Amino acid sequence: MSAEHEEISFADFEQYFPYAPTALCIKECARLTALRRYDCPEPILDVGCGDGLFAQIAFSGREIWGIDIDASEGRLAHKRATYAQIVLGDVTRAQMPNGFFASCVANCSLEHIPRIGDALSNIRRSLRPGAEAFLFVPNKEWASHMLLPRALAAMGFSSMARAVQQKVDSVFKHHHLYDEEGWRRLAVEAGFEVVSIEPVLSTATTVAFEVLLPPSLLALVNKKLTARWTNFPPLRKLAALPAFAVARAAMTLGSSDPTAEFLVRVRRPMGDTP
Repeated sequence: MSAEHEEISFADFEQYFPYAPTALCIKECARLTALRRYDCPEPILDVGCGDGLFAQIAFSGREIWGIDIDASEGRLAHKRATYAQIVLGDVTRAQMPNGFFASCVANCSLEHIPRIGDALSNIRRSLRPGAEAFLFVPNKEWASHMLLPRALAAMGFSSMARAVQQKVDSVFKHHHLYDEEGWRRLAVEAGFEVVSIEPVLSTATTVAFEVLLPPSLLALVNKKLTARWTNFPPLRKLAALPAFAVARAAMTLGSSDPTAEFLVRVRRPMGDTP
């Protein structure tokens, strides 16, 4: 099996697919694979927890707290019964217990926060001294690896390719897009020690996300109407295997080069006492 196929597992996909569109499943399953290389001791803070599905799959049976600004997502997370506590609020100023969490995960949530420095500082204060945070954040040039921008650039339409890339980031409300040094600078300015910055999620996941995004738009409409990506999860689970085969086929259109995101590992300094 090729490297891009190993990036997502059917075990994760089968759990995610009943509740989310295929394009999103590919990204989330790849992040699960990347995160499982590390230990996340409890209690865990999940920043931008959404409906709680990612944490339910990644941290089943552990003490997790979630925080999200979206009340409808918080209600879904509450029904999932994944979290010991759910904080509904803005992570830049929400009151969280100082020095309480043994680890933190932010699953592609920080780039959507305009005051990201305040968010990082608040997360740092909530961690125990020496505790790590695992932050999934986009690579500045991730959208340039999509098929359409690459095709336009290959035909000599570089300005059009860049415009498409910028439009994609605008649609997804990416307020913060940096290279490795840019993310490192933000973490240090917030008072963190940087443990590592690892390129994760392949070009294959970006291309598959792009290819499967149009049919996934129906799920977006459903979410606007019902607050859920999908309806009738038990019936949808029956289609998980063929959907996984489609996802794997779409991933063959891209390479295994890790161009999509960074997993930024940072820790609260030991001397930074509560």
